[in-house]
Amino acid sequence: MSAKAEAGPSPFALLFAPDRGMDRQARVGRVGRLFVFAWLCALLLGAALAYRVDARSVTLQKLEMSGQLQTMSDRQVADETHNAERVSEVVSIARGVTSVPLQLVTTSLAVVALVWFLRGRIKGSAVVPVAAATLLPGAIANLLDAAIAFRHEALPPDGVALAPRSLGAILPLVGHPLVGPWLKLGGALDFFSLWAALMLAFGVAAVGQIPRRNALTGTLVAWACYQLLTHVAMKG
Repeated sequence: MSAKAEAGPSPFALLFAPDRGMDRQARVGRVGRLFVFAWLCALLLGAALAYRVDARSVTLQKLEMSGQLQTMSDRQVADETHNAERVSEVVSIARGVTSVPLQLVTTSLAVVALVWFLRGRIKGSAVVPVAAATLLPGAIANLLDAAIAFRHEALPPDGVALAPRSLGAILPLVGHPLVGPWLKLGGALDFFSLWAALMLAFGVAAVGQIPRRNALTGTLVAWACYQLLTHVAMKG
């Protein structure tokens, strides 16, 4: 077998031609470069959020609501602000360090569960490479978020909306904001997550030797249920 035949698919093939790219990824794909790229993007976002955090307004509001602001000196307020910023920085960096490994593990489990549910025959060596490929859309989203975060002069510890990822975030930009329950439904339609789900569906078909129509249907239904659960039901 030639070196070219042994090489895994390019990131562009995985992202824009998943019907072919994910099949090849399941056969000869590699994990390392995809994982490292996604991990570095998550770390960059965590660093951007930590670098731009400014907790002064949040701290002042919190102290005022608790009735402590009137009895505290400027130095004490500054110390409280500093502590809040340090906590936020640690959380941002920790999230950047752990998010991609956790996502790789959970996506690998999702591949196994979907193949089992769709009655496929799982190829164990293909599970992690397929899961690693689906990290790419999220990595792109993190890169966009990091670029926008660095352009802000300050960000509150709770964060703000950065790159628009969902229908609920895009419609206000064109003058048609969603309201009420529609806002939650719009937030559930995350385009980068849907992109990853489509890639995952073709990966599931390849891993489990399942007809693509069945894999697409099963994966997208599972994705929709998960999005509705996390963005609508769990948020009241």
